[in-house]
Amino acid sequence: MKKIFLIPIIILALSACGGSRTGTMEDSKKVESHKNEKSKDTKEEGGERIKKKFGSFIIPDGWVEAKEQSGHGKYFYVVKGHENDVRPNNISINKGHQNYNLDESEKFAESTTWQLNMQLKQSGIDAVVYGSSGTTDAGDIMYIFDIKFNDSNEIDRQYYILRDKKFVMIYMSNFDNDESVNETAKLMAKSFEWK
Repeated sequence: MKKIFLIPIIILALSACGGSRTGTMEDSKKVESHKNEKSKDTKEEGGERIKKKFGSFIIPDGWVEAKEQSGHGKYFYVVKGHENDVRPNNISINKGHQNYNLDESEKFAESTTWQLNMQLKQSGIDAVVYGSSGTTDAGDIMYIFDIKFNDSNEIDRQYYILRDKKFVMIYMSNFDNDESVNETAKLMAKSFEWK
């Protein structure tokens, strides 16, 4: 199952807007120290508010964390019962670092668009990138990038929720263009609240 997550991980590595730092030993220790923490998730209408070290978000009923694929500060969610599928529709969430302050958010969007297009071109992937923007329910700036693969129904969508020099990325891989997957990713992004 880890193979299906390769493209999102590669895109994530490049999406931090050029020159971003890689994890340090101190970051690794922080990840390990928080690995055993129990989150206090709470039920909400139609779903559950999930709390992680960097913030919280809502996932709808019927979705669960794919714990075998989650780790190192990145959490994957799938429809319950599909945790061991070879290629399930999935949504991941993680925190990352970037080079811009909030008042430079348009530079973040331009840089990310350029990097996604370059990565697709260099990988020989036949796809198109579409971008838009919005805000979360909490009022945070959010950029949305859709990657539409021309040879399949697959749509990958990246939601970036910004703060100064950091972001949370919600990454959706929707292999069969299931609208409920799109709605789940949107709910996670719109409901996100920084800690």
